[in-house]
Amino acid sequence: MVRVNATGKESSSNFSPDNGTGQQVRTALKDILESLRTFNSDTGDPSGAANLAAYQMHINEVSNTSQILKIRNKANDDFIEIGDVAQTNLGMLLKAGGVMTGVLGTSTGSTSAPSFHFGNTGTGFYKKGTNQIGLVANQAEISFLDQNGLTVNNQKEIRFSEQTGNGTNYVAVKSPSALAGNLTLTLPTANPSVAGYALISTDTSGTLSWGVAGGAVGGGTDQVFWENGQAVTTNYAITNGKNAGSFGPITINSGVTVTVGSGETWSVV
Repeated sequence: MVRVNATGKESSSNFSPDNGTGQQVRTALKDILESLRTFNSDTGDPSGAANLAAYQMHINEVSNTSQILKIRNKANDDFIEIGDVAQTNLGMLLKAGGVMTGVLGTSTGSTSAPSFHFGNTGTGFYKKGTNQIGLVANQAEISFLDQNGLTVNNQKEIRFSEQTGNGTNYVAVKSPSALAGNLTLTLPTANPSVAGYALISTDTSGTLSWGVAGGAVGGGTDQVFWENGQAVTTNYAITNGKNAGSFGPITINSGVTVTVGSGETWSVV
């Protein structure tokens, strides 16, 4: 029903008809009762102090597809939106769950009170900083996500568990307790071209490469034979302060240089 408006039959509130003829008073009461049969509705919110009261409800007819149900607050100074009566369940998500089509926002939260928690109020997610999401466990930040990736705090481990059916053991990777600076290790781009290699080499930029695993090899459990390649295909410099040895013959390909410093030797036997 439309909202009760001033018609000249009221001295103050539109819900308080003034004295008049029987027909005038009856008409005013009829308008009021018709409005009370449903919520007052019209475009916008009711106005005028005499027409506003704490806990007063009304519907703002925004459009044919949106009618917003509102209630006046206790202080009688503002309307609070409840929901859209044109939408299923007033446009709100059911406690049992459902699909949201809009953006969900929440408070910043903290390590002691994460924005989202999962039963334990000290375990969940919170906004660590601009464009940063912190992961909290037992009211302590364990890691956070930002545009740089995942950062694991305070020398915590990243664990890779064995197959569940085989037990609960794991392989863990973690940072040293102290670092002189940031260190980034970049994995090789492909598997080694031949068997018998191990991931043991890195350059000064932290790029890892496949190198020959140390130790002799042989049939079964034998450790008898030391094997090396027969051709140098890429420029190489013996490490300063080190000596090198190879089993020959060794071919140095055309255009390839092996640099042996003044304090180093390369022995081919």
